[in-house]
Amino acid sequence: NNKKWKWDPTSKSHPCNIRRISRSELLRLYGDGGVPNLYPYPLVIYPDGDGNNDNGKSKFVNLTTLDNLPLNFPSNFLVTLTGSDSLSSHRRTIPLTQYLREVLTANNDSGETLPNQLGNETWYLFGETFSDEWAAFLQAYELPHCHSCTPLHREQNKIALAFGMGNIGSGVQWHLHGPGFSETLHGRKHWVLYPPGSRPEYDLDYA
Repeated sequence: NNKKWKWDPTSKSHPCNIRRISRSELLRLYGDGGVPNLYPYPLVIYPDGDGNNDNGKSKFVNLTTLDNLPLNFPSNFLVTLTGSDSLSSHRRTIPLTQYLREVLTANNDSGETLPNQLGNETWYLFGETFSDEWAAFLQAYELPHCHSCTPLHREQNKIALAFGMGNIGSGVQWHLHGPGFSETLHGRKHWVLYPPGSRPEYDLDYA
C-alpha cells in the first residue's frame, strides 16, 4: 500500500519546484540564526547525509514512534481530533490509544485515508495540542533554525508548537497559513501550494 504514496521530488514527470536546501547550506547562507524573519518564499530544508548534530532530533523521533508516543502521557490521555475539511470545523475527543488504533485499522485495516473520503467525515490529530501535557512533551522538540525560533522565544512563549499525526493519505483540504515551519518526523508529507494571489476552486469538505 505504501508504494502508491511514494513520490520522488527529483522526478522529471512530477518535479518539486520549491527551493530545496540542506541544513548545512542554510547555515552557511544565513548563519546560525537560520531562516530570516518573514522569509517570503516556501523553502524545503533537508538534513545532511552525515547525520552530524542530530542527537536531539533523533531523541524526539524515538519519543514519537507508534509504541513510544503513548508512554509520554498519562494512561487514557484524551486527544482532540479535528475534521479534515478546510475550516477544521468539527471536533472529537477520544483516548490517544484509541486514535492510534483507528489510524492503523482505517478502511478495513489498510491504514489509509482514501482520496474520495469527505474531509468533514475524516478525523485528524493536529493543532489541538496546547495542553500542559503536550507542552511538557514538546519541550523535547529541537527547534528549527530560524530567527524567530530561538530558545529565548520559547522561554517568552512567543512560539506556538503543535503536533500532528495521521495515516497514509491523510491531510487537510486547501487552507491558508501565515509564516511557519512544518517538520516531518516519520513518513512523508506531500505539499501542494498555490502562488500568492491565486485561489483554487474546491469543495470545503473534500480532503
